[in-house]
Amino acid sequence: MHSVFLAAALPVLSHATLLRGVDVSHYQGIVDWAKVASVPGMTFACVKATEGTSYVDVQFGANWKGMHSAGLVRCAYHFARPGSNATAQAIFFVKTVNAAGGFASGTKTLQLMLDLEQTDGQSSAIVWAWTQEFVAALKRLTGRPAIVYTGHYFWTGSVGDPSDNLDCPLWIASYNGAALPTIPRAWSGYTFWQYGTNGAAAPGGKAAAIPGISGSSVDVDVFKYSEDTLMKFCF
Repeated sequence: MHSVFLAAALPVLSHATLLRGVDVSHYQGIVDWAKVASVPGMTFACVKATEGTSYVDVQFGANWKGMHSAGLVRCAYHFARPGSNATAQAIFFVKTVNAAGGFASGTKTLQLMLDLEQTDGQSSAIVWAWTQEFVAALKRLTGRPAIVYTGHYFWTGSVGDPSDNLDCPLWIASYNGAALPTIPRAWSGYTFWQYGTNGAAAPGGKAAAIPGISGSSVDVDVFKYSEDTLMKFCF
């Protein structure tokens, strides 16, 4: 799947019709995924799986099965730790997802996500080299590159602002209300957009609770294209 092609060739949905998603970790506790799936427009969800080479989110297994049972398009993410070996982290990530049920074709599972927001004190050159190694390892292991989750300032300042997106779709973190996010030069546009942390129904919207998720701090996201296109990012 070539994210540059998609960004250039596909029609963009309006804010009012964008497909909705959430992303969570153990901080949200036990999620009632059936209730989440009942929210109007809610189509996909992403959950934390791993971090570094040894940490597994305690809710990952339950979330992985729960999203699937609720009929949501699901995604797993790995929190990058550039201070330790990239290939080892990719192997650990994939083994963890496989142990929870895997990502077989037809399970409405998105290609896996790399959450890139921490340098571990490494230089931008090392973080970029680490990112290339992780994406290459993930592609060898799964047949697809990562979805890259990052912010404009992190990519430009802490990864060195490379112009190569490694064929990875962009999941941009940008909390500027309804204003469109600033996109790093490696991409021509976003594919997914994490636009807030307060459950708002749309970019620029009011804070809101998400049924099935306790608390008021919930990351909310949109997908830029149609549901048919969303499925093209699935295994």
